[in-house]
Amino acid sequence: MRYLGMDVHGKATVYCLLDAKGDVADRGSVATTAPALTELVRRLSAEGPIVCGQEVGTMSHFVHDLMTEAGVKVLSFNAQHLRMIAASRKKTDRRDAYWIAKCLQTGMMPHPVHIPTAEVRRLRSLLTQRQALATERKRWLLRARSHLRACGVIVAPGSGKITRRLEEAMSRRDGLEAHRAEAIELCARQERNLRDELRRLERTLYQEARRIDAVHRLRTIPAVGIWVALTIYAAVGDIARFPRARLLTAYAGLVPAVHQSGESTRVGAITKAGSPMLRSVLVQAGHVLLFRCLAPEAQPLRRLVERVHTARARRKIAIVAGARVILRTAFYILRDGTEYQPERLRSGAKEENKAA
Repeated sequence: MRYLGMDVHGKATVYCLLDAKGDVADRGSVATTAPALTELVRRLSAEGPIVCGQEVGTMSHFVHDLMTEAGVKVLSFNAQHLRMIAASRKKTDRRDAYWIAKCLQTGMMPHPVHIPTAEVRRLRSLLTQRQALATERKRWLLRARSHLRACGVIVAPGSGKITRRLEEAMSRRDGLEAHRAEAIELCARQERNLRDELRRLERTLYQEARRIDAVHRLRTIPAVGIWVALTIYAAVGDIARFPRARLLTAYAGLVPAVHQSGESTRVGAITKAGSPMLRSVLVQAGHVLLFRCLAPEAQPLRRLVERVHTARARRKIAIVAGARVILRTAFYILRDGTEYQPERLRSGAKEENKAA
């Protein structure tokens, strides 16, 4: 087995090939294009199997797909986890490629980063675009509210109310100052364009959600709607890479940080690792579960969260606990291929035993 380290950049890719003993067998630079990389892999793998390593970056998905199609195993690493590169005082592309190959050859490498499938990558991209459009639309609505207030128009919170006030202001434009009218018209035009783009994108996501069975099963969980289900499915990808539910909640950054040294142990706030989008929608779902889900099938999950919500000061902690409970339930649904079954929850079983 031989080991290929690659330092990928937009124009060129620097590579270093090590043999089983760790000696340099080949090194050089090729253009970061499909034909050049394919030819490189074909030439290097002609003398025996190789394992390829790269840092995660803008082009990591492109290189991963290309190498995988060529029959080469590719491992992707977080650059900050490659201590030999991150801590090196003399950092060049040639040294980076060499140390990546050396990590593969010695086995002293960090945990490789998961590269999702093309379908999951597309979903992640669409969800990111939706979030960006919604954020930008909100900014223009807040600008519009500021201009309306400057004109003496009081606007209550809520995007729908701001939109209605914008339409009213445009209908009586003659009564506004010229510069205010132009500013309000700009806000209305930008908000309308962003709203149309957002609706178009959401129709595409709705179509994607209809054909994914896992999303339908996730939506059986109380407080989980289409956007939460889609985000969980896209963020998790292959559920088999998480042996236990706790590892999934740690991946989402919903577990407390622990600082332990000697006899001292301190438990802090949640780590907030992983995808901020996933954590955000889960916290929203936790809020809905705690305060709005009153259906009987939601009671077992609510009881788990209400054990934490013992005082008003613990409200935020309880909401995060609800997000964690929802994600743990999603783990078992994705792993077992089942739907939400409240009778299988521990709290539900205890209540039934008490009633009996």
